[in-house]
Amino acid sequence: MSVVVTDGNERATLAVTRALGRQGIEVIVGSETDRSLAGSSRYCRSRFQYPSPYEHPKEFVEAVLASVMERKARVLIPMSDLAMSLVGEERARFDAQTVVPAPPSPVYDAVSDKYQLMRRAQEAGVPIPDTLFVPDGLLPPELDSLGPFPLVVKPGRSRVRVDGIWMKTSVHHVTNRRALEDLYRRTPYLKLPSLLQRRVDGEGQGLFALFDRGKAVAWFAHRRLREKPPSGGVSVLRESIAVPPTMADYAVRLLQNVGWHGVAMVEFKVESRTGIPRLMEINGRFWGSLQLAIDAGVNFPWLLYRMATGQAAGSVPGYRLGIRSRWVLGDVDHLLARLLKSDRTLNLPTGYPSRWQCAREFLRFFQRDQYCEVERWHDLGPARFEWSTYVKALLGVAA
Repeated sequence: MSVVVTDGNERATLAVTRALGRQGIEVIVGSETDRSLAGSSRYCRSRFQYPSPYEHPKEFVEAVLASVMERKARVLIPMSDLAMSLVGEERARFDAQTVVPAPPSPVYDAVSDKYQLMRRAQEAGVPIPDTLFVPDGLLPPELDSLGPFPLVVKPGRSRVRVDGIWMKTSVHHVTNRRALEDLYRRTPYLKLPSLLQRRVDGEGQGLFALFDRGKAVAWFAHRRLREKPPSGGVSVLRESIAVPPTMADYAVRLLQNVGWHGVAMVEFKVESRTGIPRLMEINGRFWGSLQLAIDAGVNFPWLLYRMATGQAAGSVPGYRLGIRSRWVLGDVDHLLARLLKSDRTLNLPTGYPSRWQCAREFLRFFQRDQYCEVERWHDLGPARFEWSTYVKALLGVAA
């Protein structure tokens, strides 16, 4: 009845730890640091530290495998894109010791690589933003076909390996041709496949799903109300909505055909001008706003655990609509960005709420059916850890 989870400083890991711990599962949390967000939860039975997967990927794998063997863990849940990739490369070794409820590496890569995903989406008839594919870092001559700037530059992968070391990539917004050329000239990972896209102005919506060898078992949907950075990024306030049938159809087209197994979040932006939901990306792992689904009534970690251990996931009842989840410190960063930076610097679309409106909305703490993601009365350790880490970072104090 034990589960090992990685990436203890991720909010999704905290959500998994709480969800499984409350079901009586022994949760073991691994992280790069001795203390972590999820490791501070009362539902964390024990924790362990591993080397940086970015700088020491082989040592990371050995440390996670050793923990699985020592605790005789029934299930291992890699929580980040990099952890999924590294465990996937050594899948045979892990499968001999535990259950990893995730698809094989080629299937995972097929949806996690945005370059491959957008190609497959086009073939499947799933709408995507107006896109130019850049396979080798050389800007295509038909650049003007995307229309006027600003444009969005997306690396194919969120993590890439350079000289044996993994590094993070970033999505970039560029406002003119010179800035675009300079970006490609000075950014090493843009020599790998990347995408040039017209920016889609509209509301971000996402489908959460659990698949059992290509068959959908559970669904959930949400919309993003505020993000960090404000122009688009990590959601800091989100709300549960009914599953849009069109988006569910698109998700099935993309995931069923590859025999997807495990959890996935399929992200869209509903274009304001046309109402068309355009595919942004797929996260083939647990997602940052996981706690919202749990609060609304769909316990994805528990469903995944049951599936991984050979039990029937069971029928999933309808969930509550209009439930909101707020990452308070992320919302603080959203507000600070709006107050301290110009709309132009933040690449905000026309019609974005004013600074005064943002400040007023931020102060609405006590609303019906709204939950704080980290701050929970029954489990205060993670909030103390997160606020302490945040304040120390502001003051420049070593953690």
